Amino acid sequence: MGKSVKKQAGVQAMKTTITKIAIAITVTVVLVLAACASRKEAPDPAAVQEQIAEYRVQEIDLVRSTVLDADRADRLIALLGKRDQLISDHVQEIIAHREEISALNADYDAKRESFDVLLNKYNKQRKSAQREIVALIAAMKKETSVDEWKIISKYQLKRLNLRQTGYRQAQGGV
Repeated sequence: MGKSVKKQAGVQAMKTTITKIAIAITVTVVLVLAACASRKEAPDPAAVQEQIAEYRVQEIDLVRSTVLDADRADRLIALLGKRDQLISDHVQEIIAHREEISALNADYDAKRESFDVLLNKYNKQRKSAQREIVALIAAMKKETSVDEWKIISKYQLKRLNLRQTGYRQAQGGV
C-alpha cells in the first residue's frame, strides 16, 4: 500500500509540474500577442537571435553539468531542440494570426463569422502546440532523475521569462 501511495504522489507531482510549465507557455503566448499589439518598432533581429542562442548554450551547459550520463544528456538536448523549434513555430503562428486579425479588423465589412473562423483556427494551433509541449516535457522528464529535473526545469522557467525572450522573439527575432 505504501508504494502505491508514493507512486500516486509522484504522478501527481509530475502532473503539477507539467501543468505549471504549460501555464507558463500559455501565458507567454498571450503576453507575446499583447506585446506585439502595443510595440511600435521591432528590436534588432540579430540581437534577439544572439540572446536566444546564448540562452540555448547556457541550457546545454546546464544539462551537461547536471545529467552526467552522456547518452541521457544527448537525448535531453535533442528534446530541448524540438521544444525550441516548437516554440519558434508557434511564435510564427502568433505573428501570422496577428497579421490576419489586423487585416480582418481593418475590413469594415468583415462579418462576425470571419472572426470566429480565424479565432477557431488559431485556438486549434494553440491547443496543438500545448499538447506537443506537454508531451515533450514528459519525454524530457523520462531522461532525468527527480533532482536533475528540478535543476533543469528551474532554468527553463527562468528562461521562459517573456521580458527576456518571448517579447523579442515575436517582435522580429525569429
